[in-house]
Amino acid sequence: MKTKMTALLLACCLALNAMADNPEIENLKKKVDPYLLRVEKQSDWLVSRLQMYWSTHATDVFIKNEAFHHPGGEKAEAPTVKFDGTRSHVTSFSQPKLEDMVPYDDDAEGNVHYINPSTGEMELVHPSKTGRQVTSINRRIMTIARDAAKIYAATGDKRYGDMAFGVFDTYLKGIYCRNVPKDMDGSHGQTIVGMTSFEVIHEDIISEIVEIYPLLSPYIDANRPLYDAAMKKWADNIIDNGVPHNNWNLFQAIFVIKIAGVLQEDAQYTDGKGKNYYIDHIVNKNSIRQWSIAKLADYGFDAATGIWYESPGYSVNVVADMAEFANRMDRDYGIDFYASIPIITQSIEAAAQYLMPNRMICGFGDTHPNYLSQRAADNIIDYARRHGKKSLEERFMKFKKAIQKDASVDEIENYCSPVFYAPNASWLMQRSGMDSQHDLAISLNGSLGNHQHANGISMELYGKGFVLGPDAGIGRGLYSGQDYKEYYSQFPAHNTVCVNGKSSYPVMMSSHAFKVEASGAQDGNTFSQVSFVEPETRANQMRTNAIVKTSPTGGYYVDIFRSKTDEEEQFHDYFYHNLGQTMSLTRADGSSLRLQPTNELAFAGGHLYAYSYIQDKLSQQTSDNVLSTFSIAGGPEMYLWFKGSDDQTVFKALSPVNLEYERLGKFMPYDIEKQPVLTFIARRQGEAWDNPFVAVFEPTTKVEPSEIESVDYFTPAKGAVGIIVRLKSGITDYIFSAPKAGKMKYKGMKANGVFAVFRDGEKLIER
Repeated sequence: MKTKMTALLLACCLALNAMADNPEIENLKKKVDPYLLRVEKQSDWLVSRLQMYWSTHATDVFIKNEAFHHPGGEKAEAPTVKFDGTRSHVTSFSQPKLEDMVPYDDDAEGNVHYINPSTGEMELVHPSKTGRQVTSINRRIMTIARDAAKIYAATGDKRYGDMAFGVFDTYLKGIYCRNVPKDMDGSHGQTIVGMTSFEVIHEDIISEIVEIYPLLSPYIDANRPLYDAAMKKWADNIIDNGVPHNNWNLFQAIFVIKIAGVLQEDAQYTDGKGKNYYIDHIVNKNSIRQWSIAKLADYGFDAATGIWYESPGYSVNVVADMAEFANRMDRDYGIDFYASIPIITQSIEAAAQYLMPNRMICGFGDTHPNYLSQRAADNIIDYARRHGKKSLEERFMKFKKAIQKDASVDEIENYCSPVFYAPNASWLMQRSGMDSQHDLAISLNGSLGNHQHANGISMELYGKGFVLGPDAGIGRGLYSGQDYKEYYSQFPAHNTVCVNGKSSYPVMMSSHAFKVEASGAQDGNTFSQVSFVEPETRANQMRTNAIVKTSPTGGYYVDIFRSKTDEEEQFHDYFYHNLGQTMSLTRADGSSLRLQPTNELAFAGGHLYAYSYIQDKLSQQTSDNVLSTFSIAGGPEMYLWFKGSDDQTVFKALSPVNLEYERLGKFMPYDIEKQPVLTFIARRQGEAWDNPFVAVFEPTTKVEPSEIESVDYFTPAKGAVGIIVRLKSGITDYIFSAPKAGKMKYKGMKANGVFAVFRDGEKLIER
C-alpha cells in the first residue's frame, strides 16, 4: 500500500513539474478545469451535450432544399452524429451555453432546444431553423476534448484522458454508424454533402479529431479498427463529393490528408486503403470530384501572373492554404510541391497585386477586404529554412515585411504594378502609387471565374485612405441569401451600367470577361480601356478609366462609359455608390436641380428585382452638367462632376448597406452596417455610345481640399470625347478619348490613338 501511495505521489509530482515547465498546458487547464469539475461530479456531463441522435440512433439523414428534413433508417447500435440544420449559417436562434444545454437533447424528429432571441427563452425547435449551429456546438465540445487530451498527453493525468476519450469515442462511433445524407430532391446538394454538414469543405471538426488521435493512443488502440473505419468513410465521402475546379478541391484535399496522417499503412487494412492510398489519391489521382493538386494548380493559376481565378477574398486564402499545404506535405511526407509546382511560389508574391494603397485587398465578387495575411509567406519561409534555401528565405522575409500595413511605400511598390491585368479573373488594377493618403487606385473587374457577380464592367475607386467607391459586398446571408440573389450580386449594386433595366447573367461561376483594348502608365498617370458584351441585352459596352495626378498629394479619376444595344428602345443606367453619410446633387455651378421624389428605378416593366432595393429616390431630368458630393463626417469627401446630356435623368438615392466592409468596423469612420449607401444614378434614354457617360471624380479632405476649379467638355473628333479640367493652381488638363484609334485634335493639341492627356499643351500620356 505504501509503495502504491509513493508511486502515486511521484506521478503527481512529475505531472505538476510537467505543467510548471509548460505554460501552454497551464493555460489549457484554466479553460478545461471548469468542465472537468462538472464531469467528475457527473461522468456524462460533457458527452451528453453532443448533438447526437440519442433517441433514434438514426443511420440515415434526409435533406431537402438545403435544409435538414428528418432522420430515418435503421436504428444503429450506438447514438449517431446529428446533421447540420441548413447550408446557410443564417438563423434567428442562438446557442445556449454548454451548462444550459439539455442533456441528450433529441426526439423522433431530431428537434433540439435553442434560445429564441425574441423571448430569451429556450424552446424546442426543428434543426432546419438553427443554421449551422449543430456542427458548431459539436466542434466546441470536441475542442474541449482536444485540449483535455493535450493535458493528458503532457501530464498523464487520466482524469483529462477519460473526459477527452468519452467525447472522442461517442462521436466517432456516431460517424461509423451513420450513412451519407440523402437529398430528397436528388439535386446538386447530393453531390456536395458531407457526413455532418451540407458542404464537404465544412467538415471542420476533423481538425480536432485528428489532433486527438495521437494524444489518446493508449485509449484508442484497443478499438482502433472502428475509429479508422469511421475516418476512412469520412475521407471517401469527401473524395466522392465536392467541387474539383475551385478552392473546394484544396479544402477537400486538406481534410483527406489530415485523415491520412492518423491512418496506418495500407497493408494494415483488408481493403488496402490506408495512409499511402489517400496521400496518393490527393497527390496523383484525378477523380470526378477530387483533382490532384497539380491539376488544380494548372487549372486555377494564371501561368503568367500567378493570380488564382477566384474573387480576391477567396483567392488570397487559396494562396495561403496552398502554401501551407505544400509546406505540410514536404515536412510530413517528403513531397515537395514547391519544387514540382513552382506557380505556388509565384502566387504568394502575386497576391500583393490585389492591394489598394491602404494595404487592404480590393473587393470585387464575394469578398470582404482586409489586410493581406502573412500565412503564405510564413509557410514558404519555414520550407526554405528546413532545406537551407537562404536566398528563398531572404526573398520572402523581404516580401513579408513589405505587405505589413505599416511598411514603407518603397517596399510595397516593388510588388504592386501601376497597371496590372489578370486575364483569368477579368480584373485590371491601376495605381498612381502606394501612398495610402496621396495615391489613387482604380480596380476594374468583369465576371470570370469563381465567386463572381453579374456586374458588367464594374469599378472601385480608392482615395484618401479608403475605397470610397466600393463594391457592395456579398449579402447578409453570404451567397445563399435572397438579398444576394436579388441585389448584392446584380448590376445595380455595382459601379457599372445596366441596360434596359435587365442586364444580368449567371453569378458565382461566371464566364463573362471584358477585353482589354489598351492600357498604360507614365509618371503616376495611368490609363485603361476595356470592352464587354452584355449578354442579356446584347449590348456593346466600353469603359475608359484614368488616374491623373495633379500634385504630390492630389489627383482625379476619369471614367468614360460607352453603352449601346440594337434593341429598338433602349435606356442605360449609370450607377455609382460612394461611402459616406451625406450626399448633395446640384448643377455643376452649384445651383439647385429642384430634385423631386420619384417611383422610377423599380421592379416594374420587367426590370431587375435589384431596382426595388434602392430607396429615398430624388430625381430631375436635365441636360445640364451636374456635381455630386459625398461626405464622411470628419473624413474624406468625393466630388463627382458628371457631363449633362439631352434625355438624361439624374438621381440621388440610397442603396442597401455596404456588406463588403461589415467586418472592418474598427477601421471605418462610421457604422457601415447601419448607413445605407449613397448612390448617384444617371439614366440615359437612347444610346450612350457616341454620347457616352462622362465623369470626373476627385477625393479630398479638409487638410487636402479640392484642386479642381471646374470641369468642361469638348469634341476632339466624331464619336470622341474631350474633357477640360481646370485646376485652382491655374493649370489646365485636356483629356482626349475615343472608342477606337484615330486622330483627335483641339486648340493645337493633337492625339493619335484612343486616349491622351495634355497639361497646358504638354502631353502627359498617350495610347
